[in-house]
Amino acid sequence: MVDQDAASLIKTAFLEQRREVFASIFKGLVQDQYAVIQKVLQVSWEGVWSDPKIKRTTKLGLFNEVTISHLLKLYDRAAAERLGGEHVPADIVHHFLLAICTHPGQGICFRDRGWYLRETDEVGLAEPEDVEGTRQKGVHVGKIYNKILANILRVLKVNEDPRQQELALKITAACPELVAGYWSAASLTLEPRLSSKWIANISFAAQVLSQAVPVYSFLLSGSNELYNPTPPPLLVIMGNLLPSVGTKALFTKGLQANSTAIVQHCTALALAKCLQKLAEVVRVFKMVGTTLEEDEEEGQWSRQRREVEKEARRRVPEFQVIVAFSQQCLASSNTAKHALLSESSQRLLWLYQEYLPDVVAEARFEIGKLVLNLVEGSFASFSGDHEGVSMEQEDTCKETSTALRSVKHLHVLRLLSGSDQFAWAGKVASSSHTYLYVLLKTFCNSRVRALRATLKELLQHVLSESVLFQEDPDEVEIWLSALPFHFVRRGQGTEAPDGAPLTDEVDAIVAFLDDCAQRCLKTPYRYMEALSALVQTSTPDIHRRELFASPLLMTVFEQVTAKVSGRLMTPSDTLAVFTFVRRLLVMLVAKQDDSGYHNLLAMLDQLDSSGAAGQLFPDQPSICFGIRRELSIARACLRHLRDDGCRVTEGPSDKTIATFLDRIEQVPVPPSESARMMSAFELVDWIRLVDVEPSPADISRLASVVRRFYEPALWALIDYLHPSHSHLWDSEILKLLRDWSPVDGAFGWLYFHCTLMQFQDRQTRGVLLTALCTHPVTLTRLENAIHLITHGITVSMGRHDLTAALLSLLSDVVGRAREHLSKKDLRRLKVAVVQCDTIQGLCISQDLTFKVHEAIREFIAASFDPTDAEDQILMSSISFHWVEMMTKSLSSGGFDESAIACDILEGILGTLQRRTPQGSIPKIPVQKLLELQVVLPGSALVEDMLSVALVSQLPAGLDGQIAFATGQPLSTVLSRTNPSHTSYLRSLPFDLTPQLLEKETWTDSTASIVVALLYLNPTCVQTCVAWLNTKRWTRFGMHMLAPVLAALLDCTALTSGDLSQVNDDVLDRLLNQLFPGERRHGSSLTWNFECIHKILELSGTRSTRLVSALQERIQGIPIMDFAFETTLLARKLLGVSGCGALMTNIVDHALQWAVRHLSGDAADSEDSSMTLENLSGTCCNAAKDAQIASGGAVVDHLGSPSPLRRELRACAVPNRRLSSPRSLHFQPVVVNRLLQNVLQHQHFIAICGKRGSPSQRNQMTRLLDALFRLHPASTCQPAHIEPLFQVYGGTMSSPDRRLLSIMRLFEAEKRTSLSPFFSRWSPSSDSTVSEALEVVQTLDPVYMLRTCLAFPSWRRFGEEKGVKEGPADDSMYDPLMAVVLSAQMLVECPPTTPLGWVKVFRSNVVSLLIRCLSAKDPNIRETALCQIASLWESVQMSDMHEKPQVIYVFRLLKHAIYPPTNADGPPRRLPTFTTLILLHALRGIFYPSNFIYPRTARFLLQRPELDVSDVPMLFGMLYSSSDEWKKERGWMLRMLGDGMVSTADWKVLKRRHTWDLVASIFQSSKNDTTVRAGILEIFFLGVGTK
Repeated sequence: MVDQDAASLIKTAFLEQRREVFASIFKGLVQDQYAVIQKVLQVSWEGVWSDPKIKRTTKLGLFNEVTISHLLKLYDRAAAERLGGEHVPADIVHHFLLAICTHPGQGICFRDRGWYLRETDEVGLAEPEDVEGTRQKGVHVGKIYNKILANILRVLKVNEDPRQQELALKITAACPELVAGYWSAASLTLEPRLSSKWIANISFAAQVLSQAVPVYSFLLSGSNELYNPTPPPLLVIMGNLLPSVGTKALFTKGLQANSTAIVQHCTALALAKCLQKLAEVVRVFKMVGTTLEEDEEEGQWSRQRREVEKEARRRVPEFQVIVAFSQQCLASSNTAKHALLSESSQRLLWLYQEYLPDVVAEARFEIGKLVLNLVEGSFASFSGDHEGVSMEQEDTCKETSTALRSVKHLHVLRLLSGSDQFAWAGKVASSSHTYLYVLLKTFCNSRVRALRATLKELLQHVLSESVLFQEDPDEVEIWLSALPFHFVRRGQGTEAPDGAPLTDEVDAIVAFLDDCAQRCLKTPYRYMEALSALVQTSTPDIHRRELFASPLLMTVFEQVTAKVSGRLMTPSDTLAVFTFVRRLLVMLVAKQDDSGYHNLLAMLDQLDSSGAAGQLFPDQPSICFGIRRELSIARACLRHLRDDGCRVTEGPSDKTIATFLDRIEQVPVPPSESARMMSAFELVDWIRLVDVEPSPADISRLASVVRRFYEPALWALIDYLHPSHSHLWDSEILKLLRDWSPVDGAFGWLYFHCTLMQFQDRQTRGVLLTALCTHPVTLTRLENAIHLITHGITVSMGRHDLTAALLSLLSDVVGRAREHLSKKDLRRLKVAVVQCDTIQGLCISQDLTFKVHEAIREFIAASFDPTDAEDQILMSSISFHWVEMMTKSLSSGGFDESAIACDILEGILGTLQRRTPQGSIPKIPVQKLLELQVVLPGSALVEDMLSVALVSQLPAGLDGQIAFATGQPLSTVLSRTNPSHTSYLRSLPFDLTPQLLEKETWTDSTASIVVALLYLNPTCVQTCVAWLNTKRWTRFGMHMLAPVLAALLDCTALTSGDLSQVNDDVLDRLLNQLFPGERRHGSSLTWNFECIHKILELSGTRSTRLVSALQERIQGIPIMDFAFETTLLARKLLGVSGCGALMTNIVDHALQWAVRHLSGDAADSEDSSMTLENLSGTCCNAAKDAQIASGGAVVDHLGSPSPLRRELRACAVPNRRLSSPRSLHFQPVVVNRLLQNVLQHQHFIAICGKRGSPSQRNQMTRLLDALFRLHPASTCQPAHIEPLFQVYGGTMSSPDRRLLSIMRLFEAEKRTSLSPFFSRWSPSSDSTVSEALEVVQTLDPVYMLRTCLAFPSWRRFGEEKGVKEGPADDSMYDPLMAVVLSAQMLVECPPTTPLGWVKVFRSNVVSLLIRCLSAKDPNIRETALCQIASLWESVQMSDMHEKPQVIYVFRLLKHAIYPPTNADGPPRRLPTFTTLILLHALRGIFYPSNFIYPRTARFLLQRPELDVSDVPMLFGMLYSSSDEWKKERGWMLRMLGDGMVSTADWKVLKRRHTWDLVASIFQSSKNDTTVRAGILEIFFLGVGTK
C-alpha cells in the first residue's frame, strides 16, 4: 500500500485516512524479528520519505515523537541475531534515524537559523527549554523549529550507547540551535569523578562544544555573500561555547591535584576544546566585522565579540589553577601518564596565553621557568642525547612519551614566543648557564622539523630585540645556521687518529656561545668600540656609520683567543669552536659589501697571527691539523675568485688512501642506527683530521660508504671539503644526495666551491638554485645570495667570461625570486640589485665585451618589465645616462657605430615607440628619423617609426580606409583631417622614393612609406610609373605591392590622369597577378580588386582588351577555387562602362560556386557567408541598373532544387532578390517547387523552429514570405500552410509575425479559416493538443504576463495582411493571436469543470483581455470586451472556488467602463493604470502566493468602484511602512513604468503630482541604484509619451 511501487495519490489517501493503522505498526516493532524491522524501515524510507509527492506534513504526522520513541527502543537490541555479527536491529534503526534526523531540510530535521532565534510573526513566550537561560517567566524570545529533535536529543543515552552518541552529535551538528537548550534539560552528570559514565559524559560534551561554528547562519536569508548586521544572542553563543552549567567550578575541580590523573586529563582536553572553539568564534566574528566594514569600537559584531571574550573569562578556571596543574605535572615521574598530563597542561597554558591574554596578565607567573620543560628528556630519541647515542634499547612506551614531549615542547616554545615577559638572559636555577643555553642546545639536538622551526622563530624573535643584534636583526639567522648540524652525533669513546678523545660538539659550542652572550650583554659598547676600531684599522679610507656585524662577533674572537691561550678548553672543544667560527665567518660573507670582506679578513688574520693556529696541542697533531684546516677553509672562502688560478690540482690517488678505502668498503653496515651514525662520522672525522690529499675519485668512494652507513652524514662530509681542492664538483658526492632540506645555507657553501667552469655550466647553476629554494625562500636569503654574486662580479672585473657567467647566475636567482616573493618583497630585492655599485657600473660601462653585454641584457630582461611603471622608475637613472650619452654623440657627429652602441640606440628607440600611444602622432620628427636611418641603415625599427610618422601626417581616410586601434579615441582621427601641418614634408629628400623602391626586400612599413610619399609629393607618381615599367616590382609579393599600386592609381585618378605611360605588357602582368587564380586562406584581396577596378577605369581604350583577358582568366579558374572576394569586384564594376559582360561572367561563376557549396557538406564560414551576401546584393543592384541579365541566371541556378535538397543555408542568396516580387518573374511551378523543397526539408523544423538560430529563422521566414507572395493563388495551399504551424511560436518576434502574415494571406486568398489548424497548434513542442481549450491552457503564463505588461500598442487588427516592422520580442506572445485563440476557445469548447476554468485563468489569457481594454485599436477593445462578457456569464454558471472573487473583479471592471458616445461605436479606452491593477488582482486570485495578492485584494475590497482618473495604490505602496517596503516601492515604480503608454496616462499621473513624488524619492535614494534606474525609466517613458 505504501511501498515505492504504489501510486503517490493512493499512498497519500491511505496515510491521511488510516494514520493510526500505519502508526500502530511501530508500537510492537521492538518485539518483531530482524526481517520485519528491516522491511518496515525500508518501506518507510523508500515508499514514504523518498516520495516527494507526499506532503511533508503527512510524513511528520506519522513520524512524530511517539513513533520515534518506539524506534529508539530498538537501540536496546544491539546483539547480532545471526552468526557472523549480522542482522543487528540497532544498526538498521540507527541508519534510518540518521537519514531522517541529521539532514536539514529532509525528514523531521528542519532548516533553522543556527545561532539566531527563530523569527515569529507575533511576540510570545517561548517554552522554558527552548533557549538556555529562559526559565524566567515573561522573557520574550524566539522559538525553535526542531522541537521533535530537541525532545529526542534529551532522551538519547549518549553515555551508554555509541550509536546514540553518534546520532546526538550529528543532530547537534545539523541543528546548532538545539545545543544551547540541551545542557539544562539533559541528564548529563558532569561533576568530576572517577567513573566510566562521567568520562563518556565529559567526552561527549567536549565533542558537542567543539563542533564547527555555523558561519552559514550568519548570512542574510536568501544571500550567499551578505552577512547579517546583527550578531547572534550572547546566551546562544555561550551555550555553544561554555555553557552555564557550572563549567568554571567543574573544570577547576577536575584539574586540581586531588583528582585522579584520568580525570585531570579528560578535564584538560575538554577545556582545551572549549578554548579552541572560543578562538574560532573570535576569528569568525572579526572576519564578519571586517566584511561589514564595522567600526572596531561601535560595530555590533565587535561589541558582541568583546562580550563573548568577557563572558568566557568568567566561565573558565583561574589561570593559577592551570599553573598549579602544570607544576604538578612537571614534578611527576617520567611515565606515559606524566607525558600525557604534561602535554595537556602546557597546551592549556599556551591556549590561555594565546586567547585569554588578559587572564594571564593578571596572574603572577614567571614564564622563564617553562624553559625547564625543554631540559627534561629533551635530548633523547627524537631530540637526541647529549651524552651518547644509545637509542636501540627504547621500548614503545618510551617512544610514545618522547613524542608527547616533543608536542609539549612546541606548546612551551609558542608560549614563550607570545610572551613579552620572557627574559632569555636569566640564569637557570643552580647553573651558570642562561635560558639561551637551553634553547640553543635544544635547537642543535632536535630532530623534529616543527620543533626546530619553532625554536628558530623564538630565537630570532628574542635575540633580534636585544642589543646584540640591534644593527641587523636578520643576522640572527646566520648565527643559527652556523651551529652544528642537528644530525651530527659522535658516539662515546670516539677518538682522533692521534688518540685524542673527541666529544660531542654541541655542548662545547653552546656553552661557549652562552658565555660570550653573557659577557657581551654586560659591556656591549666595549665590544662595539672594539669592532669599530677593527674597521678603522682594516679599511681606514672608508667611513662606516653602521657595524658590519654584531658585537657578539668581537666577543667570540676575544674569547677564542683568551681560552686558547689559557688552554681553558679541551682539544676537542677547541676544534669544535674553531669549526663554528669558520662557519660563522663564511656565512657572514653573504651580508657584506667590499669593506665587510676586508674586515672579516682582518679578523681572520688576527686570529691566525695570535698563535691560535700554531701548535696549540703538541701531543695532538691531528687536532692541530684540523684547526689549521678550518682556518685555511675560511681564508679560501673569503678570498673566493680572487686567486682562482692558484687552486690545487689533485694528482693520482695515494696508495695508503686506496688501501684505507678498500678496507672500509668491506666493513658491513652495523645493525643499529647509533652504530651506523658513529661509523659514518668517524669517516667524516678522518677526512677532517688526517693530513692526506685524496683525489675526487677517493672522495666519491668515501661518500658512497658514508651514505651506506648514514646518508645525512654526507652533508657533514661536504661541509669539511676544502674549496681549493675542487673535490665537491669533481667527485660524485652531489649525485648521491637525495634530500637537500637538512642544512641551512647550502647555497653559499656550494657557491664557494664553484669556479668559472661551474658558473658557466647551466646544470650546475640549476643545482645552486635548488639549494637556494629548498628551504622557504625569504627576502633575506635571496639578498644574501645576491650579495655573494655581486661581490664575485666585483672581484672578477677583467675576467669577462667569469663576469658573464656570474651575471647569468644572478639572472637565474632574480627569475626564481619572481616565483616565490610577494610583489612588495620583489620590489625591495630589485631596489637592492639596482643600487648595487657593481651592477650600476656594468650597466653604464662602455668598455664591455659582447659576451658581458649579452649577459647584462639577459639579466635586465629577466629581472625587469619594461611596461611596469615601478621598474621604469628603478631603471630611470641608467636609462637617462644612455639617452644623454646617445644624444650628445648624435649631436656632435661622433656616434660610435659599434654593434653594442647600435643595439643600445635601437633599444632607446623601441622604448620611445612603446611609450607612444597607438594612433597618436609620434614625438620624433620625420627629419630626425631620416638622420637616424643613416646612422642605423637597415633598421626595421627606424623604418617602422618613419612609416608611422609619415602616415600620421596624412588626413584620415585618404587612402579609403580608417582603422581604429583598441581604445583609440575619435579625437586622434579628427586631428588628422587637417593637412595644413604637412607642408614642411614637401622638402623631403628627392631620392627617398627611389631608394625605397630599389630595396631588395620590402616590409609593411616600406610599403606604407611609399604610399605616404605618393600622396605627399606628386612627383613620386612619375617615379613609381617608371619603376613599374622596369619590372623590378616582380620580386615582391602582390600582398606587399597592392597598397602601393592602389595609392598610385588613386593619385592618378585625383589628377585626372590615365595609364598611358604604363606599358601594355606591364598592365597585363599586373592584372594577371592581381586577379587570384585560386582561393587564398588568411589573406585579404581587397587591395587587389581595388587596383583592378582602378586599372579598368583609367586604362581608356585598352580596357576592352583587359576585360577580355580577365574573362579568359575567370573561365580558366575552377569553380571550387573561386575566390570569396571576387563578388566585391563585381559590385565595384557596377558603375564602370564596358564591364557588363565581365560582371555577368563573375556572377555566373559565383552562382555556380554557390550551388555547389550549398549542396555540399562543407560548413559555412565567415568568408562564404559574406560571399553569399555580396552575391545577393550584386544581383539586386545589377538588375536595377539593367547592366546584366541576371534574372535568367538566378532562375537557372537557384530555381533548381539541388541547392536546397541537402541544406537550407541557401535562403541567404535569394533573400534580397526574391523579397521584391517585381525584380524576378519566376514561374508558379518554380515557386511551388522551391516551397516544397524548403517546407519538406528534413532540417526545416530544426532551423526554423523555436530552438533554431534567430538569424537563420529570420532569413528563412523572409524567403517564405517572398515566395508565398509571388503567386498567392498558386502558393496558398493547405499542404504549404500546415508545416508553418510546426515552427510558429505565437510570439512578437519578426519571424512569427511574418508567419502569421502568411497565414492571413492564405485566409484572404482562399476564403477559408485556419481555426482547425489552430485547434491542433501547441505553443510548446513537448505537448500535443486536440482542441482550442487545451491550446489556451498550455500557453506560458510568464510570456502572457509579459505581454500584458509590455503590451504592443502599435499592433492593429488587420495589419497582419502585410508585415509591419515594429519592436520585436520573442519573450512575449502576439496579443492578436492570443485574443483570437481565446475567442475560438469560448465559441468551440469552453471549460466545463472548475479545474478547467482555473487552468484558463492561470494562463493569464483573461488578464490579457482586460489589458486589451486599454489598447489604442478600437477593434481589439471591442473583441476583448465581448469575450469578457461571455466569460462573466460562463463563470457565473461554474462551480469554481474562486468564482466570487472573479465576479467581484469583473463587476468593478463593468462599472469602470463608460458607455460610448455613439451607441454603435466601439467601447471607450480605459486608462492603462486601471487595467493593470485589475489584471494584477485577477492574477493574484489564482496565484495567492504572490506578495501583491493581499495588497490588491485589500485595495479593491475597500472600494465599491474604481476611480479611473486616479493612480491606484500610489501612496500606500510608495510610502509603505511595512517590513517589505522596499519590495512594494519597487513594484509600484515598475507599474508606473508599465502604465506610461499614452497622453491620457500621463494626464492621470499629472493629476496626482506623481512625478513630483517620484522625483523626491529619486533625490533621497542616492545609494539605491535599482530605484533610481526605475525612476529614470519612468522619466524617459513620460518624455516619449508627451
